[in-house]
Amino acid sequence: MKTHYFKHNATLLGICLFIVTTCGCTKESLQKQLPPITQTGANTFGAIVDGRVFVPKDSYSSTPGGGRVKALEVLVGHDFFDTNGNDKWFISTYNYKDSPETYIYIYIPTLLNNPMNHLIQESDGSEKSNLSYPHIYCLIKKGQYQYRSYNNSGELNFSRLDMINGIYSGTFNVKLKNKDDSTDIIEITDGRFDINLNTINN
Repeated sequence: MKTHYFKHNATLLGICLFIVTTCGCTKESLQKQLPPITQTGANTFGAIVDGRVFVPKDSYSSTPGGGRVKALEVLVGHDFFDTNGNDKWFISTYNYKDSPETYIYIYIPTLLNNPMNHLIQESDGSEKSNLSYPHIYCLIKKGQYQYRSYNNSGELNFSRLDMINGIYSGTFNVKLKNKDDSTDIIEITDGRFDINLNTINN
């Protein structure tokens, strides 16, 4: 009886160790596919979206002569006309090539007074949003599914906020709810960006 008990526990322990090791390896392998966390203005962006690696990937317009569609853009300033970098701040980023096609939008209403840490609040899911607080939303499968941040659902922290040189670097994590099903929640983890405002949109 005792032998059977120990064999049973040893089997359970082996299964648990396998699961922990597999999960650890999977997370580590996902991490390796993301751009490194830097503060140099490398114009990089990455995150793990619902367990999948997300990095921006450009596409090409279906219109003849339409050219490349940029996968990572940053807009700043009041109504996005002023480029001093300390007012409204908006990242739009896409991966047009991998399945499911994914878009991530990050809004910060102001960078006046150099706020480094931002609590993510409820999103309206609008590309022309004028909400007065930070929020994030994500489109999956060409917008078939829209996931929005909700109150206190995550945070974004700048590690470098250098408006003189136009370099904005930081990390973020957030949970998002499906706008049509509040029980459907995805998580964006290990988010990072390193933006040079002088070159990102060129």
